[in-house]
Amino acid sequence: MLLWPAIRSRTTRIVVCGLATVLAATCSQTSTGTAQTCGSEYILKEGDTLAQIATRVYGDPAQWTIILYANQDRLGTNESLLVPGFALKVPCVSGLQPQQPLPPIATTPAQAVAAPEAAYSTSSLVRRVELLTAEGYTPYTGRLLQGGGMLTDVISAAMGLVKEETRGRFDYSISWVNDWTAHLNPLLTTHAFDAGFPWERPDCDGATLLDASSQFRCQKFFFSDALTEVATYVFVRKDSRIKTLNSEDIAGSTLCRPSVRLTHELDQGGRDWLKDGKIKLVRPNMVDECFRLLDNGTVDGVVEAELVGRASMNALGMADRVQSIEQPLALTSLHAVVSKSHPQARTILYYINNSMAKLRDSGEYERILARHLARFWGAQTKAKAPSGAASDEPKTSPASTQGFAPIPSDAVAQ
Repeated sequence: MLLWPAIRSRTTRIVVCGLATVLAATCSQTSTGTAQTCGSEYILKEGDTLAQIATRVYGDPAQWTIILYANQDRLGTNESLLVPGFALKVPCVSGLQPQQPLPPIATTPAQAVAAPEAAYSTSSLVRRVELLTAEGYTPYTGRLLQGGGMLTDVISAAMGLVKEETRGRFDYSISWVNDWTAHLNPLLTTHAFDAGFPWERPDCDGATLLDASSQFRCQKFFFSDALTEVATYVFVRKDSRIKTLNSEDIAGSTLCRPSVRLTHELDQGGRDWLKDGKIKLVRPNMVDECFRLLDNGTVDGVVEAELVGRASMNALGMADRVQSIEQPLALTSLHAVVSKSHPQARTILYYINNSMAKLRDSGEYERILARHLARFWGAQTKAKAPSGAASDEPKTSPASTQGFAPIPSDAVAQ
């Protein structure tokens, strides 16, 4: 479960009543506030809400999300741990120093009002976020693409909201280092950059069953809420013997998957292609190299996100010789990542997740994705179809803004 959407869709307050976590509720007993300082721990009591605690510490109930993200390492995605007796870390933000309590407040059920919509709370320690991405992941990232690509455009719009609403107290930059293999380690683990995107999130709840690369991500990084979802396909030559994803068709084949992509999808759903040695796997650095190997017969298939694969095979002039197997291999979410060792990881995640939520609420997120999808399919059609020729672009309806479904041809024309 994605923690932020799950909580955000229900309320901006978490109330502890008895042994249950109740959202959007008021306890029957009166809660009398006591002085609380930042930079310390607070033991939850019956009737407490994060909004009340934020009011005592920061003077603003809207800053409850700062406390929530500061305790992500303790809570994970298990919000049911917020029960009486749970120890919450209460961080110092916006210049607050430890041992500077604000006057206590008292609330009663009759006086209680819903916390206002969360505003951006800037930390005196995080006034600028350095983001990292790279080329070679069309249409999601690319310096020559409009807005730097779909997800670069989304991240820029989200961070721009923070900058605008904090009136210049926050800024950001996006850097391009075109060696994906260096991003997670060392560039992010050493904090040379604050956050990177876009990266697949493995199923970290089953980390013991993951390969070493997936385990490394789960152990070393926090993941933002999903930026988008992608469908992963197997691309084969049109004369390939591989027609389906059935083990009988796949067995004995050699597949190619770029080295920065995860491989757990190959074993999902009981496939166990890698685990049982049903396939051989080749791991070059870039997706274009995978398609070149497919074209010369070195490998039998390429495993890649649908739009990324289509962009690569069209750029290499292979559209007339390569196709994807109809059935998708997996649906995967893409995220921004922050090293768990970064001293301000929680605050950075707060900036990213809160601004992304506002972007979605405003409808701008959908508009950004729709623009990039229309531009992408228009470019792919021009690249592979002679003038006047009918396009073999898939026809679907309606347009998907999740980043993996094609849009109707009339939308492309428009």
